Amino acid sequence: MAGGNISKNARREGAKELVSRWGGKIIMKSVFENGKMRHFAVCEKTGKEARKPRDLM
Repeated sequence: MAGGNISKNARREGAKELVSRWGGKIIMKSVFENGKMRHFAVCEKTGKEARKPRDLM
């Protein structure tokens, strides 16, 4: 098992190559705003943002 003592929920990077409906790669980003962490998916080709990667597929 790669990663050693990392939890299954902490593995986000490099797990799957997700592709949006516009043909761009989907990457996950995290932003700290208003005292909270906010995670969202971004299509590299178009720059569109969504709450979940599935919304861009």
